[in-house]
Amino acid sequence: MTSEPRRHIRVSEFRFQIPRRNGEGTFPVPRHQLAWTDAFIDEETGDRYELAYVLEQLEAQGWDVHDLLKGRGTFRETVERLPLPYGGQFAPGDPTTRDA
Repeated sequence: MTSEPRRHIRVSEFRFQIPRRNGEGTFPVPRHQLAWTDAFIDEETGDRYELAYVLEQLEAQGWDVHDLLKGRGTFRETVERLPLPYGGQFAPGDPTTRDA
C-alpha cells in the first residue's frame, strides 16, 4: 500500500489526456463535458477537436466510450414560441405572460 492517503476524484475534476493531432503533447478534456458538447477547444493552441476524434482517442486508450456517453442529451434547435395546453403561447424569456 502507498503511504499517501486516498483522495476521491469528483467527476467534475476528472480530466482525460487527449493527444494533439500534431503529436506534440496532450490537452485535457473534462469527463463531464463528454455528455453535453460536440467539440473541444485546446486552450494552448486554439485547435478545435470534434467529439469523434476525442472518442477515437479514448477508445484507443482502453476506455469504454459507450459507458462514458450514457445519459448524453440531444441538442435541439431553439423555437420562438411554445404552445400552451389551454391555448395561447409561451414566449421564452418572459414566463409571467401568456400571448393569446
